[in-house]
Amino acid sequence: MEARPPFDPSAIRAVAFDGFGTLFDFTMAHFRVEVSSLLLTQRIAVDHEAFFDTWTKAYAQADVWPREPAETGHMLDRMLAGPIPDWHSQWEIWRRQFAAALATHEVPGDAEAAADHFRARLSESPPYADALETVEGLHARGYALALLSNADEDFLQRALVRARLRFSVIQSSESLRAYKPHHAVFGALCGRLSLEPGEILYVGDSPMADVTGAHHAGLRTAWLRRTETPYPERAASPDLHLDALATLLEALPPRRSGG
Repeated sequence: MEARPPFDPSAIRAVAFDGFGTLFDFTMAHFRVEVSSLLLTQRIAVDHEAFFDTWTKAYAQADVWPREPAETGHMLDRMLAGPIPDWHSQWEIWRRQFAAALATHEVPGDAEAAADHFRARLSESPPYADALETVEGLHARGYALALLSNADEDFLQRALVRARLRFSVIQSSESLRAYKPHHAVFGALCGRLSLEPGEILYVGDSPMADVTGAHHAGLRTAWLRRTETPYPERAASPDLHLDALATLLEALPPRRSGG
């Protein structure tokens, strides 16, 4: 990744957030529970841990990114700046993902019902305890606030209403018909905020989709550590490391009035 000027908190005019895993308390640990619940509900006779492992790996078969032979280009490069792939919903990704896992284990099941289940659970995702405090605190300090999430509009908007979280700009992979980490997604965010990339701090829990994607598009970045998984060496280095959302209030000063 290219060198850039040292991070200057006073240059930040807007803070944009990832959704699930950052503001909303729904991570892979929750998916593990929900997959197991689906297997029990649908009476699918299979080892739960083995199925979840297969389901996790099946995401590469189900998502929007076309896989090509390694010699034709690096996958991360294509995800960051290659042609924007055909869009399909997160619901459809979950359906394909569950169907692929069922096929691998050669067991019957209802993939559409599984996708419906995930959508319902994410709709009900509670915010992290410090999410509302942080968002309202940044608003009071004069920052423009945005949300940019790889999510479908239905479950994202329902989660926002339940959490009473408000933003001046809300963009989803569905509204943009494109997914993080592609630079066009972050470019669209800059356009909606009418700001230069370096004036926006993007906050997320994913080293690749959030930090690397935003960094590649020129935004400043904050990585929110939600698990003990080591930070990947190939991911871009974030400008800020956060152990909790509320520490943003310590890292960013109040903006000057009229600034």
